[in-house]
Amino acid sequence: MPDHFHRTLIEHLDSGLVVTRGRAVLYANPAMGVMMGMDTVRLAGRDLAALFVEPDQPAVRDLLWLAGRSGTSPPDQADHARPLVHRLRPAGGDAPVSVVLGITPLRAADDPWCVDPASGAGDDDAPMLQVTVQDASREADMERALLESERRYRELFENALEGIYQTTPGGRYLNVNPALARIYGYANPQELIEACRDISNQVYVEAGMRERFTTIMDRDGVVENFEAQVRRKDARVIWITENARCVRDETGATLFYEGTVEEITERKRSDENLRLMAKVVNSVHEGIIIVDRNLLVWGANEAYQRMTDCEAAELLNHPARLTAVELHDPGFEDSVLARVEENGHWRGEVWGPRRSGVPFPMEMSVTAVRDRHGTLTHFVAACIDITKRKRDEEHIRFQANYDMLTHLPNRYLIMDRLEQALLKARRDGTRVCVLFLDLDRFKHINDSFGHAAGDELLKLVARRLRQVVRMSDTVGRLGGDEFVIVLTDVADGPIGDQVADKVVQAMSEPFQILDTELFCLPSIGITYFPDQADTVEELLRNADVAMYHAKHSGDSRHLKFADGMAQRSITMMNMENDLRHALNRDELELHYQPKVGFDGRTVVGAEALIRWRHPRLGLISPAEFIPLAEDSGLIIPIGRWTLATACQQMVEWRRRGVAPPSVSVNVSVRQFNDSALIETVRETLARTGLPATCLDLEITESVMTGDVERAVNTLTTLKAMGVTLSMDDFGTGYSSLNYLKTFPIDTLKIDQTFVRDVGQNPKDTAIVATIVSLARNLGFNVVAEGVETEDQVALLRENNCRLFQGYWVSRPLAVADFTDYLAQAREGAVDAATLDAMGPQSPALLGPAGGVDPGSETD
Repeated sequence: MPDHFHRTLIEHLDSGLVVTRGRAVLYANPAMGVMMGMDTVRLAGRDLAALFVEPDQPAVRDLLWLAGRSGTSPPDQADHARPLVHRLRPAGGDAPVSVVLGITPLRAADDPWCVDPASGAGDDDAPMLQVTVQDASREADMERALLESERRYRELFENALEGIYQTTPGGRYLNVNPALARIYGYANPQELIEACRDISNQVYVEAGMRERFTTIMDRDGVVENFEAQVRRKDARVIWITENARCVRDETGATLFYEGTVEEITERKRSDENLRLMAKVVNSVHEGIIIVDRNLLVWGANEAYQRMTDCEAAELLNHPARLTAVELHDPGFEDSVLARVEENGHWRGEVWGPRRSGVPFPMEMSVTAVRDRHGTLTHFVAACIDITKRKRDEEHIRFQANYDMLTHLPNRYLIMDRLEQALLKARRDGTRVCVLFLDLDRFKHINDSFGHAAGDELLKLVARRLRQVVRMSDTVGRLGGDEFVIVLTDVADGPIGDQVADKVVQAMSEPFQILDTELFCLPSIGITYFPDQADTVEELLRNADVAMYHAKHSGDSRHLKFADGMAQRSITMMNMENDLRHALNRDELELHYQPKVGFDGRTVVGAEALIRWRHPRLGLISPAEFIPLAEDSGLIIPIGRWTLATACQQMVEWRRRGVAPPSVSVNVSVRQFNDSALIETVRETLARTGLPATCLDLEITESVMTGDVERAVNTLTTLKAMGVTLSMDDFGTGYSSLNYLKTFPIDTLKIDQTFVRDVGQNPKDTAIVATIVSLARNLGFNVVAEGVETEDQVALLRENNCRLFQGYWVSRPLAVADFTDYLAQAREGAVDAATLDAMGPQSPALLGPAGGVDPGSETD
């Protein structure tokens, strides 16, 4: 065995090394163990040949036998039929490893220990061999890659559609592909090589072209887009374009040229025809535009460019826009071209497109151009600007009948078309359906992003509406964000609902405005003639009523008009009128609901919740009148009254020594976007004398969907006053961790929809735990809303939620009851006995006996 020094060297070799007696392994170094994926101790005694894949085992046995018999290393394997690379079979089923073997006998061979390859792995008299095992995976991969590359190159060369060649500098072909032979009219590459021995005189038509080619090649080393005329075998002259390069040796001497050839005869012929046509069309005063079968612009004369205010570069090879499509029925251009294809010609007056965006009236004549086989290849449109002739009458008619923003029919034209539709329906015994659309959240988008964004949204809405109806139907804009769809010749069945579903689906996709994705879904009312109305006015009125009910139904985007809706609308209108007087008549009042700490008794704040005590209808839930206030704009004065009243009451409680740490007042999105909000808060605090730290303003996540920069500035200014800020109903709106990072929020309020099923729904429990953890990590307080049961409290406490609000604590209380509650809570006397003493007519203050809140916490 080698001494310690040699053994150390062997064990640190990168290549495998094995000592065998015959084929039996006596010793294997660690590198060999790594290749085999096993401990070297397990290799001892193994048949070395058996470590290879079965197909390679005979060759390995032969090598070992030859080395043992001759007493010298076997000859170079390249001289034999055996492969140079053998494949080891690692343990554990891993992929085989390609290796190269080197075998050296460790003592001279003699007959007594020579064994036949077919005999056993070895015996005591067999010679000792040193076998080096070198990883050859990289070489094998390179060899395979080279062969694959050569195969692919040959396939590309043989099957390319372009002609490929190699030529001598002197002008003889060395190699060409079948495509070049076909281009030049020869049967095969060899025939072309043999026939064309002088490229300069036999191929090129124009004298000196080869010399010009070689001059460029010698100077630049490449030739690009070299166009020339050449002769085919049949003497026909064709046009070609060449791209080639010069291939040089290490000394810089030119070896050969190689390049590609493409026939461009048809293209040159077309170019010549187009040049001739351009001379003709540019000499006339009519605007002329040529469109190919794929509706790409092939040419436009100078008159057309002036007419449409478009440069040639803006038109050529771009999709044709023969008309201002927004002023024509969907598919109008397609129908015109279809008629031209069928009849060969079409003539009429259309609205022409102009780059400035203002369409102009023009007379257009479209003619089909066909090749000699009768196949249509182009459309030629001759256009005359008739603006001067028609400007006054057309402009007046357009303004009288169309909405200038969306280019949809306006109220006047809608009414006229409805009258015509009803006359036809009475005559034919058919139905007419009217869909009345109003865009939800449009006012919010208009207020948040500006009127320009609102106008762009209306135009996009109009475009989508036109795409979901028939050409015979009418889409119009009544004004603002109200649209009407008139469906004529309506069959039996819920056709209106089907069209409404298509409208909702089309409007569900986001609108891309000002680099922002905005969503604006419609509420749709549906009514039919003669089913629910007999006149145009009734149709529109009933559809409007149905739309109003769809907007406030909460579970349907569209509703069909039904009996009773009109009375309900009158009721809501009366309620809105009464609401306008509620402030002056002192019909509004605030109730207060406590927020408590971890122990369930320590009051940490109170939320002011508005109620309307109607003189005839009694106490009206905020769920009924707050939407009316939002829609009518009354939410602004009502919000100011709420803020002032809550602050004044807080001052009174502080005077009596029973005040909670702060009072919370809800701020709606519309209030938040009111430019006077900051001054209103500042003036109210100054007038009432309430410290700013005692006021908490609750906003919803909806403020994030507007002008975020403005929202941040507003919140930052309020925060600078000392006011605290809470985010109400967290998790139900448009949450964004980036906004949470940016907005100066103090408290997150977990919406009651998550709290309600906590402990029953694992997902709600997980959401609550996540919100609490998020709030803690961001340094926010967190309040659970709508807490009703002891079990909910227990689970919230387990998830480290420390502040609660809901019926488990107390219902919202009138001022007198809440003042008593504060006094008793301050004395620590609010318990079950106190609740019993208050009697059955008093609202419950504490504990799970509070029952289910029917929405009384709604602001």
